[in-house]
Amino acid sequence: MKYTKYKKSYRISCFGNNDDWRNKADSQYRTIGSSFINGKICRFSFNGAFNDVILSKNAHVILESAYFPTVTNIANYVNIRIVTTTEDSVFDTVKNTSGNPIIVTFPGANQTIINGSEFFYNLNVPTSFLSRGYIDVEVESPVVTANVTFTGTVLSRFMLTFVVIDVDNEEVQDENLAPKVEYKNYGRLGMPIRTPLS
Repeated sequence: MKYTKYKKSYRISCFGNNDDWRNKADSQYRTIGSSFINGKICRFSFNGAFNDVILSKNAHVILESAYFPTVTNIANYVNIRIVTTTEDSVFDTVKNTSGNPIIVTFPGANQTIINGSEFFYNLNVPTSFLSRGYIDVEVESPVVTANVTFTGTVLSRFMLTFVVIDVDNEEVQDENLAPKVEYKNYGRLGMPIRTPLS
C-alpha cells in the first residue's frame, strides 16, 4: 500500500451585515465581572454550501483576515471567540472553566489583522465543523465604562475570513506521489531497518 497526504481547503467569509442575529437583542450579554453589556454572539450561516462535507480528524480552522470597526463605548481591546465546537481544550481564568477559544484579539476598534501563516490563529476542529451549516463567534470587549449596543448596523463593517484545512491520508498507486512501503524493512518495534547499499 502507498499513501500520500491529501489536502483540501474550504474558505469562509463572514460579514457583519449577514449576522443572522444582528437584530436579536438577547444575542448581547455581559461578560463575567462586567457591570455593562460588552459582548455579543453572532451567527453566520453557510446557506447549505458545506452540508455534505465531513472533515477528517486532522482538520483545523485558520483565521485569514479580520476587521473590527469603530463601535461606540469600545476603547479597549476586543476578543473574538469561536463558539462552534473545536477539538482544543481551553481554560479561561475569567470564567474559571473551559471557555470558547479566542481566535484573535484586536488592540482596539477600527483595526485590521491579516494572518500570513497557517501556524497562527489556528484551532483544531471536529469532523462536523462545516456540515452543521453555520459558525458562531463571540465579540467581547472586557473593559468598558458604559453599555455597548451591538445590534442594528453597528457591526455591519465587521469582517472575518477563515480557511479550513483538511489533511488526510489517501491511498494511491502512483509511486511518484508516494513511495512503496516495504513492510519487510520494518522490525518488531515498527522501526525501519537500514538496508545495505550492496
